[in-house]
Order: sequence, then structure tokens, then C-alpha cells
Amino acid sequence: MYIILGCDDVGSALIRNLSKSGEEIFVIDNDEMVLTRLKESHLRTAVADIHTLDLSTLPIKDPLAFILLQKNFKDNLILVKRIKKSFPDKFILTKATGENEASELLENGADRVIQTMKIITNTILSELESARLKRSAFQLVSVIKAATRRGLAIFLQDNPDPDSIASGLALKRIAENYEIKSDIYYGGNIGYQQNKTLVSLLKADLIQLKTANEAQEIINAFDKIALIEASVPSKNNILPTNTIPGIIIDHHQTDFHLVKGEFIEILPKIGATSTIMTRYMRQLGIVPDSSLATALRYGIRVDTGGFTRNTTTEDLEAAAYLSPLVDVGLLKQIENLPMSTETIDILGKAIQNREVRGSYLVSFVEYINNRDALPQAAELMIQLEGISTVLVFGIDKNKVQLSARSIDSSVNLALLLQKAFGFMNAGGHATMAAGSIDLGTFGNINNQALLKVIFDTIRKKFFSAAGVDIEKWEVPKKLELMINHSTRN
Repeated sequence: MYIILGCDDVGSALIRNLSKSGEEIFVIDNDEMVLTRLKESHLRTAVADIHTLDLSTLPIKDPLAFILLQKNFKDNLILVKRIKKSFPDKFILTKATGENEASELLENGADRVIQTMKIITNTILSELESARLKRSAFQLVSVIKAATRRGLAIFLQDNPDPDSIASGLALKRIAENYEIKSDIYYGGNIGYQQNKTLVSLLKADLIQLKTANEAQEIINAFDKIALIEASVPSKNNILPTNTIPGIIIDHHQTDFHLVKGEFIEILPKIGATSTIMTRYMRQLGIVPDSSLATALRYGIRVDTGGFTRNTTTEDLEAAAYLSPLVDVGLLKQIENLPMSTETIDILGKAIQNREVRGSYLVSFVEYINNRDALPQAAELMIQLEGISTVLVFGIDKNKVQLSARSIDSSVNLALLLQKAFGFMNAGGHATMAAGSIDLGTFGNINNQALLKVIFDTIRKKFFSAAGVDIEKWEVPKKLELMINHSTRN
């Protein structure tokens, strides 16, 4: 049984809902007219003044909870004290208008206090967010519909990850809904086996481009350009620098002064771009098929580290919406792939070549063919005892690839890497970031000395940006031997 003391508008609505669920209710109020208007089943009432009410005479044996809905704070506080004294083991729920009232009620025995002003404010903010999303969806569709003649070219970040791939496919699905043709392009490589498998199992037709000139030809051939999981042309994407996309959708930190486009949606607080795309599909009434739902759900899980980092309510809501639509068998095929030999080798090098300065760790894994193994190595290194910030880097063809992780709340990795290596060379989030540096940065260096120069340059720039005085530390002997051995060969 629930005992409700006070029957205002909130109380009346609560009584109706509890009664519908079959709960037994006992309502006490000092206004007989209010109680006579209650015609709910499972309901008992009593007229009484709470100041003179003898709680011990209530005709109840084992109430589940007391719900206090008096019109003023002082009356609720009086009841909390009296009920706690007479029924110390019973749950007490009441209301307050602000933090101070709520604190005092809790201190005197209330188990839960509902702040009415906070509920109203949160409801209004939620409705305003719905209005913003509705307007944004309308603007997004307007840009897509403007590509009726030659279609929409969707560009992903370089070396696209599951979040980027799924988000690109979601935008393609939205375009299809309005009968707009589209193709998906990317620079770099899809090297990580799980990403390759994701593309293969989804039968996704992603087109790889090698140069900015190829990208320019695509731009000239389409009505509109979309940039997904990136926001500045040529920064971690193959678009030429002077491109102004029609659509930009991303969730990474960026310099908004450099972002130019017709429709721009960049939400750094949200954990995955797949979350943003899921919200748009829901707003537009487009239900993803099982393959796309699986890709989006997987993209959210990967970018939030299994919902353990950079995770917001929006990410959880999107994941909950997608979960019943997911092809579980397809998801298992993607997640349970064997680790490649190269990935194991890179993990081994990351462990062997690690250099630690306080709680910071850097590791140079030398030459790599699969840059997607770097974040796996960074995830492994961050688990070492005493380590809170990690940078793993290696040489992939003509670029130095970076991957970083941090569990230090005082470190913003995206800003740290940008400080060390330049805004156009790095980006990401506070706890996970990446970068790509053209080897031209190091000048004309012969192969004999290249590894040593890269190792010295990257570590010094990173530690300097982090404020670590590397002069107080010596390079570990094993790293010195590794560099000397590599340069000899």
C-alpha cells in the first residue's frame, strides 16, 4: 500500500496512474471536497489535518512507502520527521522546489526528494532539443534534396573506422529515402580485419581514392558533398583544402572557425557519429534494416569503448533503440574475428619498445602495414599499472600514424596532440585521439637515420606538450638498442 499525504494536481495524477496499475492507495488530505472527486479503484481516503494526525492510528499494517505532497515545504518537513520516528524502516518520497529544501528533507530522513523546478526545466530543455533536432533534420533533408540531378558524394574520414562506415551508410540510406543517389568515398586504407569484415558482411560499396585530384574529380561530378566523421577538408580526409561541403556531420573536437559548410552538425559531447545519425533517422521516421542497425550499434559500441568512455544519454538511447533491430549473428561474426599476425607483432613491439615518463608512456612500433592495430596497442598500454596517458606511433608508408589514450581527467588528448603536432595533423576527444603526420615534415632524411629521427622528434614533441621534463630521464636501454639496431639495418 502507498500512503499519500496531500492531494494537489500532482497527487491526483499520481493516484490515477497507481490505481490503473492495481496498486492499493490510502490518501489523506484536509480538504474533503478534493477527496470526494477521487473515484479511482483500489483507493481509500481520510480527511485529517497533518498537524494533529496521529500516525499510529492509521488503519494500515505494512505500507510500502509514504508519499508527501503538501503544498508547502515546512509541512512536508514536519511529516518527514514524524514518519521517520514512527516508521524508521519505511521509504519516504516527497517534493521540494530547490536544492536547499531538498537537502534539508534528505538530512531529516526523506529517502528521495523530487525537485519540481528541476523536472520542469529538464522537460522544457528536452522539448527544446526536440525542436532543434526537428529543424536540423529539415535542413539536412533540404541539402540532400538539392542533389537531385547528379547526386550526393559522401566522404568519410581517412582509414574509416566502424563509426565512420556506419554513419556514411546511414546518410546514404537517408538519401535513398528521398530518391537521391549517393556514393561513399574514403582515403587511406581499411586495414583492421574487423573493419574489412564489417564492410564485406554489409556488402557496402565503399570507393577508395588515392589522391586529392581524384577527390576533386568526384566533387566536380556530384551536386553535393558530405563529409562524415571529419569537419575540416584535408584534415584526416582526402578532400582538397578549398572544398566547402554541403553536409558536415562529426563528433570530434575541432576549431569551429575553420568549419565551413551549408549544413553543419558537430557534437563533441556525443560519443559517436553513429548516435547522431540514428537520431536523424528516428526523427525522419526511417527505420534501419538489420544490417545498418548492426553497423550503427557496433559503431557506437566501438567509439564509446563499450559504453565506458565519452558516453552520453543520447548514445545509450540510440543503442537501446537499435538493439532490437540488430542481426545478432552478423554482430558476432564482426566481433569474434581472430587477431592477425601483424596485429600481434605490433602489440609485442608496443610492449617491448615502451618508454615511460611518470604516468606517461610512448611506444614506437616502427614500420606497419595496418594502422588500425595502433589503437589496439594503445588500449593495451593504458591498462599498465601507473600509466594514465599513452601514445603509440608507427610508420605507415609515407606517414607517421599516431594513436593515443588517456584516463587522466586533467588531460585533453585532442588538444595535447594538436599542441604537439599541429591542428591539421591530430584530433579526437579528451580521452582518445589520433594523428597522421606526413614524413615530409622531417625533411630529406636517408633511411638509415629515419627511425631515430622520427622516434626522437615524436617523443620530444609529445613530452614537451605534456609538460614532462625529459632531461630528467634517460632513454631506456632497450629503446636505445632498438633504434641503433634499426638504423644499422
